[in-house]
Amino acid sequence: MCLLLVFAAFGLSAQNEQVRHYMQTNELVRGTRTASANDVRFWVGTGTHEVLASVFFCAADTGSAAVGIVYGYRHNGTATINDMLTAIAAADPNFTYDLPAGSSFINSIGYNNGTYNHQITGGNMMYTFYNNNSPSYPSGALDALGDNDCFEITQWNPDTWDVCGPNDSLYYPFDPNITDATINELDVQYWVGNGENAAIVAVNWCNPSTTKAWGVMYDGDSALVADLLQTIAIYDSRFSYTGGGGMIYDIQFNDGTEHLSLQGNWWMYNLNGYMAWLGYDQQKVANGDVIKFGDEMCGVTDDYWQTYWTDPVLPVALPASSTEQFDGVVGSGGCQAIKFDNPAILGWATNCTVTRGPLDIASPTTMAFYGNESAGVGPSSMSTADVVSLGDQGVAVVTFDQPISNGEGYDFAVFENALNSTFLELAFVEVSSDGVHFYRFPSVSNTQTNTQIANAGSVDATNLKNLAGKYMVGWGTPFDLAELAGYSNLDINNITHVRIVDVVGTIDPMYASIDKNGHIINDPYPTNFTDNGTGGFDFSGVAVMNGWTPSSIHEIPDDASVIAYPNPCQNTLYVNQVPMGETVTLCNAFGQLVWSGVAADTQVRINMQDLPAGIYILKAGNQTGKIVKR
Repeated sequence: MCLLLVFAAFGLSAQNEQVRHYMQTNELVRGTRTASANDVRFWVGTGTHEVLASVFFCAADTGSAAVGIVYGYRHNGTATINDMLTAIAAADPNFTYDLPAGSSFINSIGYNNGTYNHQITGGNMMYTFYNNNSPSYPSGALDALGDNDCFEITQWNPDTWDVCGPNDSLYYPFDPNITDATINELDVQYWVGNGENAAIVAVNWCNPSTTKAWGVMYDGDSALVADLLQTIAIYDSRFSYTGGGGMIYDIQFNDGTEHLSLQGNWWMYNLNGYMAWLGYDQQKVANGDVIKFGDEMCGVTDDYWQTYWTDPVLPVALPASSTEQFDGVVGSGGCQAIKFDNPAILGWATNCTVTRGPLDIASPTTMAFYGNESAGVGPSSMSTADVVSLGDQGVAVVTFDQPISNGEGYDFAVFENALNSTFLELAFVEVSSDGVHFYRFPSVSNTQTNTQIANAGSVDATNLKNLAGKYMVGWGTPFDLAELAGYSNLDINNITHVRIVDVVGTIDPMYASIDKNGHIINDPYPTNFTDNGTGGFDFSGVAVMNGWTPSSIHEIPDDASVIAYPNPCQNTLYVNQVPMGETVTLCNAFGQLVWSGVAADTQVRINMQDLPAGIYILKAGNQTGKIVKR
């Protein structure tokens, strides 16, 4: 049985140093292990003087490999070894020792944390205490007593200490009194994303030391940590990250005042206080999870790679109110609205399901009832009557015969029936490629929130971005799928569902809808027109601008073997130079056959009058081309 107590002092002078002993021995050195103050996870005591204490349990004591249990001790310069051991035992219930009153010999010493359970008892101790105040032998110093089968000692200096053989290990206890800094959902100020599930993401920047936390809402039960980071980056322009291959390389926060960057080779991230062993692009999250990122130097890490962040986790503040202006009303310069008969429209939604909301969410006695789901199918128009009213927080989900894809420019547009360019009832827009995981376009409303806009009030379109209903009847709000790139559960080239969620325009925080910056969206409220059952967003259709097209599509040139005119056309399309007996077909942009015939002459006439405006695919024999119907 043996015990080795080794103490290394840092930055101490010979005059005031008490807990320090230089050991000299003539024993043969077989190998050494070196540690420093930077490795210590558990410091006890207070003061400007620091020493390291290692209790060495050799193989004869453990029954297996030797291990050194290492603590750090701070004191005021007059402490004794007994003071130090007493402080360690008081701070860590896993550490015990017995020094009888009036004795300078330790009867027993042990360490038991559930993983290590080592004890040394009996009189064959390696060191004893001296209470000698002579100048040549400082009070509290240690002296070796023997049992040289368990250890090898070399001369050591104040910056490193040698404790055991090369096959032995050093264990740095974790302070059991340290709790992992966390944050409650109720304390989070800035929530981003959408969905019925929620998680918290915190980032610990060490230099300067600060920890910020976001709340992230999401759909489904299989979101990844990567999805949460992507949502924060999409919503909060102050936040950015880089990563790949399961590793994060940097997380930055820049609000013009703070410029935070967390770079390094040793990245740690915890899930609910435990080490997340999967890469951030593979680790799934569940409702209520807390994910924390930081360099390992930002906290205390135990032998199970569980990192405890000691800095308080603070909620990130909402972004500052924006003064950014966007495009304005129909007819103004730069207006991005899409008219219902725009020739760029390939097609329209082919199915619609509506879940109504109340006419007034604050008094939900009557549900919206105007219109039916068929109003959300097919082309929109200039009619204010051909709509389905969603009510407050009502939802419409539309699908398509062929998926929407991300292409050049805007990919689809959502239509509402605003009577003019200022009475604007708004809605969020979300998309999905599987019908389960929906992702919301990050919306902005810079409308004032001091005064409620009444149901006859006005909204300035230049304060709005990515909110359906921004334009008057007949003109749709366009959306670009590229804004939602990067989600693991969203294929922006295969969008099968579009979900429209009514914005409740009240500025009452109990019921208010929030934009991407965490700010209340103010629009006409209440819109409880009980006489006809209209309220909230009045939905009239979703137009597709980028979607399915057959391969080898080309514009029909004048000298082609198939000549079709006029193109664009309105009532009648003429197809010339068609070999007699050849089959001629016309498909809409979703690949659905809308006309077919066999050429009885070299010219074929196709009646286009009853077909909706959009793009069509003409095929005659081996020739194909694109036709625009206005």
